[in-house]
Amino acid sequence: MATIIQDFFNVTILSSFAFLVMTFLLVHFSIKQIAIKNKKISWKYSFVILAGLLCWFGIVFFMGRTGVFSKNPLVAPYLAIGFIFLFGILQKLYHNETIRKLFEHTSQPWLIGIQLYRIVGFYFIYLYHQGVLPGLFAFSAGIGDMIVGFSAPFVAYTIYKQKPYAKKLAIFWNIIGIIDLVIAIGIGIIGFPRPIQFLPLQPSMEQISLFPLMMIPLFAVPLALFLHFCGLRVLRENKEKK
Repeated sequence: MATIIQDFFNVTILSSFAFLVMTFLLVHFSIKQIAIKNKKISWKYSFVILAGLLCWFGIVFFMGRTGVFSKNPLVAPYLAIGFIFLFGILQKLYHNETIRKLFEHTSQPWLIGIQLYRIVGFYFIYLYHQGVLPGLFAFSAGIGDMIVGFSAPFVAYTIYKQKPYAKKLAIFWNIIGIIDLVIAIGIGIIGFPRPIQFLPLQPSMEQISLFPLMMIPLFAVPLALFLHFCGLRVLRENKEKK
């Protein structure tokens, strides 16, 4: 059991932090390109974004480590409250004009390719076989993530090569990626044992609110959704221009 918990920690934390680093590098190189044309945009934006990502990761890590998200207030688990709070912040960032321009200059192949990290979804299935997660959640989230992750390089390649079908494929792929995450979140919500369990699952979904697994719904999933939506907006705007 100790080995499972250690592997659990390594895969969850390392994959989440790797996703943070890849996201920062993607944004950093975009900022460098914009800075050449627009002197108002400088490397300082990279520092702000890096600081924001590290603070987000660090706060979730610390609060998860201390067991905050496993506690239960009267209305809903703190995990749900944390996700709603993050959703509000990311929604504001999505509509921010600077962020919008930043993603317009972001390499679309890399923005898609970064989701390759989702191949670690196989670990959900492993945790099911170890009796940690229920099958409905593990297989729907795990298989969905693996499909999105393994297909990301192929979709990115078609965009890079400017294939005639590339943008339609990329839009479809982003939508599939969003649906996969929404389904996983939905099963997590209705299958969570407190305060009311709408979908009885065995083993319990309680593990999703415990450290380190809670890093996924409170860091990796919101960040992945944000990148999907930003990429989708750019693809649709470019399609309309043509």
